[in-house]
Amino acid sequence: MIDYLSPREVASLESERRGGAAWPRVIECFLDGARLLLGWDHGLSEAEIAKRAAIEWPGLRAAIDEAVRFCVERKLHLLGWREENGSWTYFMAVG
Repeated sequence: MIDYLSPREVASLESERRGGAAWPRVIECFLDGARLLLGWDHGLSEAEIAKRAAIEWPGLRAAIDEAVRFCVERKLHLLGWREENGSWTYFMAVG
């Protein structure tokens, strides 16, 4: 099972972040160094992602959507579910 990003993937995230992209900061919410924090136990609400990634609310959904695309390209999954109050919670998985 893949549970870490390669040095090239980490460098790519850092480069995109330095270039001003917000979505790498979403991915970084689910990292411990290069190791992916997988599963429900590491799930984060949209509000927590916005706080940790320092992304303003209007741009958060677009950043999450772009992070999802990054994950899909690497056979990773940034999955989410809607809570009863309408907010979303996300977690990282592989497969």
